[in-house]
Amino acid sequence: MNAKFKMPKFGRDLTRKGWLKELLMTFLGTTISIVLTFGTAAYLEDQQTVKARRVLAMTIINDIDQSLEVVTKRRLAEERGHETACYIIENKDRLESIGEDTLQTFIDYVTSSSFNSDMEFKKMNEKIFNSSQDMWRTLNDRKFLDNVQEFYNARAVLEQQWKEWICFKKPVTKEEEYELFMGGQCKSTADLCRRLLECKRLESYMDFVSSRMMAYLSFLRLVNLNEENKFLMNITEQDMEEFVNHTYMEINPAKEKDLVGTWNAVLHDKKNELVYDLHPDHTFAMRQSVRWGDSFFRHKMVQRFSLSGTWGVEGDSLVMHYDMTSYKMEVDDSEVTYPAHLADSVHWFKEQLAGEVMKPRLVKKLDQNNRTAQATNLDDSGTRLELTDGEDNTMHYQKKIN
Repeated sequence: MNAKFKMPKFGRDLTRKGWLKELLMTFLGTTISIVLTFGTAAYLEDQQTVKARRVLAMTIINDIDQSLEVVTKRRLAEERGHETACYIIENKDRLESIGEDTLQTFIDYVTSSSFNSDMEFKKMNEKIFNSSQDMWRTLNDRKFLDNVQEFYNARAVLEQQWKEWICFKKPVTKEEEYELFMGGQCKSTADLCRRLLECKRLESYMDFVSSRMMAYLSFLRLVNLNEENKFLMNITEQDMEEFVNHTYMEINPAKEKDLVGTWNAVLHDKKNELVYDLHPDHTFAMRQSVRWGDSFFRHKMVQRFSLSGTWGVEGDSLVMHYDMTSYKMEVDDSEVTYPAHLADSVHWFKEQLAGEVMKPRLVKKLDQNNRTAQATNLDDSGTRLELTDGEDNTMHYQKKIN
């Protein structure tokens, strides 16, 4: 006898509907999960690529802007140097009455020993651009890449001109410089300028000024190319400003109670010092010492000066009023030794340190206005202070803990 088992109706409904529905829901859920996972990942990856492209583009654009600024500074230095040289030539019979800054500008113009790092190209970003295939793939804009390569090629040509083109060769050779500066024959800056005016190549160098200016101006026309780069990458001036100024630093303006104490400037030479004592009664005392060496002697002369005044906090800034009558200067040459025949040269150098020529930069600035205002930024420990003035000069100080 054959017996057949018949599933109850609720079981048949579960088999045909419930189980299938559950399977479909599970499949659908898994599919949606996969789509969301990979879709979201693809979206995030695409967003990261867009962000990386903008950061790389702004890095290169900023590098080009900085190079254009370097050439602009060189062009302005050329104009200032040529005008000064013409003035020196016209007044060569009264050099002693001309200001030291003017004389030094002339010396820098005709000699190659002067060096300013602000007038040199920085090459790191160009090296990364030319060596990284990932960067090229990320930027992914043919026109932008062509523009950047054109700029770097033009920059290399200009740099080669600086080094090799006869128009850029300074009239005073290295050997002549050495003899003038190290021979002990010039006793003053005016005397040195008088000797430099005797150089036979000076007139030819000045005649080439138009060729040098043409080279600078031709290169500076590439500013339009960089404007096109910003247009191609949809980057605004505000974007560039935020990129250049971006920092993770937290701004913690200092309060008056935070500033009371002794603050030592962080200097590259530990034997030099710059110290501010800020007192609770809002008076302060400042002292600075700088050590100077020269070929005339061994060891160092020490230039020391001090100032005092009153201080306070206005907004986020440390404001100081200096009492210029409190200014004191001394030059200590007790450490130096030198041959007897160089005594006059050593004495001349000491006089320069003590006189107007080597007057501290702060004092020269205060001669025009005895007030300074510096924005403050204090770290969480309250022992590290950053001060920045309106000229973007930044100094860091550490608080002396008793």
